[in-house]
Amino acid sequence: MKINISTGKVNYSQRNNERDPLLTCNTTSMVMALCYLGYKFPEGKYKQPEDNLHYYITEELKLRPWVHAELSMGTNKWMNKNVTDFSVSRPVKDIIQQLVDKKPVVLSGDFPGYPTKRNTPLGHIVCLVGAEWNKTIFQKYPSTIIIDDPYGNTLDDWKGSGNDVVLSWEQFINWFKPCGSETVKWGHFFRAPEEAKDVI
Repeated sequence: MKINISTGKVNYSQRNNERDPLLTCNTTSMVMALCYLGYKFPEGKYKQPEDNLHYYITEELKLRPWVHAELSMGTNKWMNKNVTDFSVSRPVKDIIQQLVDKKPVVLSGDFPGYPTKRNTPLGHIVCLVGAEWNKTIFQKYPSTIIIDDPYGNTLDDWKGSGNDVVLSWEQFINWFKPCGSETVKWGHFFRAPEEAKDVI
């Protein structure tokens, strides 16, 4: 069985961002996840929503989007809805359940570089969009996961498109924070538009 909630949806790249294209994997991944769920974005001074979100968080709220709690808070305020929340201890089983429920998860990792190994792992944020099971969904864990990487192909030194990059379960466990943990991961979870309440 295979799940890919981003099939047929627009894939977002941070490389064409007007604001800090090398550093905006965070806001690009958040916008990507919200887009996949069907959200419409507020207008702003930039043509791309990820640039507008980055501007709003850094310039209007004076928050630091590389801090996950502030990224989540800023995204909610920008959308004027409680669309997301962040935890450093998402059970892996809950992350997989989000996919089953057709919801993306924004994850943070330390990527070693592949196939060319980096001297220092790259701290990076991507959007988890799918998984594949060799047999059935009742298998404990999927065999592979599918991510949309806003910087490029994770498995080809980030060249080209990062759309639908397939990682092994071992890579998922080892690369995503806390790296090596088989039980919990850092993760932004999202609410569908009909579930999101106004920010008070």
